[in-house]
Amino acid sequence: MYVNIGELRHRVTVLRPRAEPDASGNLVAGDCDEVFSCWAKVLPFATKITDSTAEMVREVDYRVVLRYRPPSVIRTEDIILWQGRKLSPAAPPYPLDGKRRWLVIECRELVEDA
Repeated sequence: MYVNIGELRHRVTVLRPRAEPDASGNLVAGDCDEVFSCWAKVLPFATKITDSTAEMVREVDYRVVLRYRPPSVIRTEDIILWQGRKLSPAAPPYPLDGKRRWLVIECRELVEDA
C-alpha cells in the first residue's frame, strides 16, 4: 500500500475509555478521554453480513493509516471516532512496510440493525 501525505484527508479522534469503580468496587466503563486527534487515511477493505434468525449483523473492517507515532500510544481497547462512526482496533497497530513513517491500525465497525 502506498500512502502520500496529501491522502490524509480524514479527521480521526482516538478516545480511551475510562474505567471507574462503582459502589461495590467493580470497575465499570465510564466516559472516554480524548488521547489525540490527527489526519488519517481511512480505507474500508472488508465487509461481512451475518443473517441469523435473531438479528442481522453487519461488520465493516477499516484500515486507518496515520503518521507514525509509537504503537504503544494506541491500545486495542481504544475507540477511533471517524465521521460519527466508532471503530475499535482489531489488532495492535503496526508500522507500514516496517518503516517509521506510517502507522496502520486495523479496525472494525460493528453495525446492528434495529
